[in-house]
Formats: sequence, C-alpha cells, structure tokens
Amino acid sequence: LAEFSLASLLKDLLPAAQYIANVKMKPDETRDVIEFAVKLQNDVLCPIDSHWPIEKYKAIDSAYQLKDKDALAEARDDLASAFKIKAKKVSEKYIMPPKTTDFAIIYAPTEGLYAELVSYRDPKTKELLMEELRTKYKITIAGPNTLSAILQSYHLGFQTLKVQKHATQIHDDLKKLSTRFEKHFLGIDGLRKKLEEAMSYTIDFGKSARSIKNTLENIKEPE
Repeated sequence: LAEFSLASLLKDLLPAAQYIANVKMKPDETRDVIEFAVKLQNDVLCPIDSHWPIEKYKAIDSAYQLKDKDALAEARDDLASAFKIKAKKVSEKYIMPPKTTDFAIIYAPTEGLYAELVSYRDPKTKELLMEELRTKYKITIAGPNTLSAILQSYHLGFQTLKVQKHATQIHDDLKKLSTRFEKHFLGIDGLRKKLEEAMSYTIDFGKSARSIKNTLENIKEPE
C-alpha cells in the first residue's frame, strides 16, 4: 500500500502560509516539537503528528499470511498500544488551548494502517480504539484520504475567513468612496451655484452696459 508523507499532503493541499513545521508549543520548557501545526481562525494552531510503527504493522501482515490467529491478535494489540502511547504523548505535550485547538491529529500514512486502527476493538471492553483515543486523549486518527478531507475543509474555512475579512474591507472602502462622492457632488453643486451667480452678474452687467451705451448715444445725438 502506498505511503503518503504528511509533508507532501500539506504541501499539496494548503498554501505555505497556513501551516508551520516543527513547532515548539512550550519553547521555554521543552525541546519537543510537533511535526506540523495548521493555522486556523485567529491563528489558533491545530497540532498534527504522524506515526508509522512499521515493524508492528508488518507483524500483523506476517501473522495474517501464516493464518496464526493468536499471533495476529497479539500483533494487533501491540499496534494499538503503540498508538495509545503516541496519543498520550501528543495530548500531554502539544494540546494547549487557547494557543491550540482542544484536540490534535495523529496521521497514519497508509490506508492499510488506518484500516487496522479503525477496526480495532479492545478485547476486554470492546471499545473501539478510535473512540478511546478521542475520549481519553482528545486525539483523532486520520489516514491519507481522511486527512485530505480534513485539510480541505480547513482550507475552505480559512479562505472563507479571508473572504469575510476582504468583504468587510470592501464594505469599508465603499462607505469611504460613497462619502467622497457625496462631498464631490456637493462641491459640484456649490460650483454650479457660483456659476449661476456669475452668469447673473454677467447678465446684469450686460444690461447696465447697454443702458450706459444708450444714454451716451442720446447725449451725442439728441432727438
């Protein structure tokens, strides 16, 4: 089964500005880093770490090929235990609201591995592994297809947020433009009034000039 790296999925599905690699959640207290963190609304980070205990997965395949039921059950228990340990670590070290979301994602890089984890139930409690990790550690397991869908929804939400911010900016710009147009047309109205006054003065001046001319003509040539 094909393995899809977490880095390649993020690169294919998200713009570089929307995620950060090797993030220290507690820079002053520990050297531990989460593999990637995706930026969500208000710069809240969603921690994502991959886990691929390949030898434990191979043990499942080997037991299946040999049709050894006991070995198969033991191998599946070992794989589940490995993810429980990983989930506990990620939960304790990297889930830090409000800096992060109140959950984190552990990425299983093959669909075969993801299928094993999804189908696993605790032999005693019969609880699904996925439910146990979500309830106890606030961890979501995602395979390549599942993570792709999650990332696409995150990106859509991120773009929607950007559109909303942009729409707000457009609205503000239109309000400013409307105010400027209003002032502009008020200025034109003022200019029109001044031109009308000038035209009125011009007409009055013309009338006065004609009256003066007629008076002068009468003086030169009295009837």
